Amino acid sequence: MLARLLQRNKQTIAGTVMHKPSKTFSEQYTDISSIAGFEHVAPGLSLQAILETVEQAPVAISITDARANILYVNAAFEELTGYLRDEICGQNESVLSCKNTPIEVYRDLWRIIQSGKPWRGTLVNRTKSGTRYLAELNIAPVLDANRRITSFLGMHRDISTLHQLEQQLKHQKALSETMLDLAPAIVVLLDSEHRVLMDNQAYKQLKAEFGTIEPVHLFLDALNDRLDQVESAPYGKFQDIQVRFDAPNGDECWFALSGIHVEELDHAAQNYFKPSSEGGRYLLLVATDITTRKAEVERSRIQHLKVQMAEQELTSSIRETLAGAIFQLETPLNVIQAALDMQHASPDALYPILRQVLESSHSAINAMRMALPKAEQGRNFLVNINQILKDLLIISTDRMLAEGVVIDWKPEPVLPALMGNEASLRRMFHYLIDNALLSLEETGRVQRELRIHTYLKEGAIWVEITDNGIGIPSKQRLKVFEPFQSGWKRGSGKAGMGLCMAQEIVNSHGGGIRIDPDYTGGCRIHINLPLKHGNGGME
Repeated sequence: MLARLLQRNKQTIAGTVMHKPSKTFSEQYTDISSIAGFEHVAPGLSLQAILETVEQAPVAISITDARANILYVNAAFEELTGYLRDEICGQNESVLSCKNTPIEVYRDLWRIIQSGKPWRGTLVNRTKSGTRYLAELNIAPVLDANRRITSFLGMHRDISTLHQLEQQLKHQKALSETMLDLAPAIVVLLDSEHRVLMDNQAYKQLKAEFGTIEPVHLFLDALNDRLDQVESAPYGKFQDIQVRFDAPNGDECWFALSGIHVEELDHAAQNYFKPSSEGGRYLLLVATDITTRKAEVERSRIQHLKVQMAEQELTSSIRETLAGAIFQLETPLNVIQAALDMQHASPDALYPILRQVLESSHSAINAMRMALPKAEQGRNFLVNINQILKDLLIISTDRMLAEGVVIDWKPEPVLPALMGNEASLRRMFHYLIDNALLSLEETGRVQRELRIHTYLKEGAIWVEITDNGIGIPSKQRLKVFEPFQSGWKRGSGKAGMGLCMAQEIVNSHGGGIRIDPDYTGGCRIHINLPLKHGNGGME
């Protein structure tokens, strides 16, 4: 309505503004209240008050005729452009144009406002002194009662500084994203609901490999198992927490995770639109793929383990051989001892000879006992039975591939650690696996299978080792655990002490070992190792 009144009386207003610039604003518009139609502008509000409100508005306001000739500007317009109202009124708005704005923008502007619709956009303008600035404009057509355009109301503000800051922010964001994409590590920013807000190229590649699975969820699940390390980290920052999980293709993945929890600096505004209970907490997560490094460490560990086991096997072989010789000697000596203990005296000539044989045999046995390598002694530690079996299967891979043995390895997913002697337990399982492989050799079958299953039952770890070899006859199932019981035709060099020594190790850990009498497809051995055992677990 104000614009219509000014348009209706533009000559009076323009004349007042342009020809009497020395008057104050109140003096210039003292007579406007007499304009016909004023009473309909705003009942109870004077035109003087409306004009003074427009005059004091902090945004630059101008009123033009239908051809964009300026009829009125307010004080903010004068301050922004440098033009006084008596200088600018009567001139066309194009006087502000810097001529740098594409002509298509002006064409679009005129097309829209001449259709009776408002236009909003950005133009490059210049002040009276020639300084360029970026102007954000809102132009609205003013219509009369017949819907004809009589004038235009324009409001604009200088957004040069804001635009510069936005460009700097955009540039910094692009630079940050480029640096993140070039980083070899995976970087991802999560909100409080674990939604991905920002990621880099390394994460995108990992996500493409994982298909429908969101890798960050696997990271967070793995971190939940190490929650104590995450929550106890100072300043919400944790570093180099190593986690593992299986990729969708079954491969084992290892990552070193570092991160920091960041609180939103000022989230007051967002509380207008969502419950205040929703926090502004973000997690910046950095993940480094250490699978290759872990694999190298694992290969080195397995190689060291192979050497260690080879030495242990050599020592055990010597002990096995000497123990066998002692066992062989003890039998005739027991007979001689029995003969000497008989009440019926032997001939005088025979008795000294038997005594000499007995003494010599005892000396030989004592000498062999002294030659026995000392059994390994060690402290008990928490032992992962699954890891021991996995290591042995890796070590035996080449042999099993050469012999065409198919492995069915079914470990219990979560198996508690067992307090025991790791070296002796590893050797015990090595004896049993070696025994199973010898059985498979003897059978001569094309399809050779070895199945190993671990599970938890009644406070003990159970291990089943099953093969489809020749099996063990029921009459020999107890005897095979005696020393020097070896029925393998191809087991050359074996003294038959493997199962005997395996039983000794199991017993030292308070467990039990037995052959399943109901299994007829080969041989199945059950081993149980209690989780709580007071024995030292040493040989």
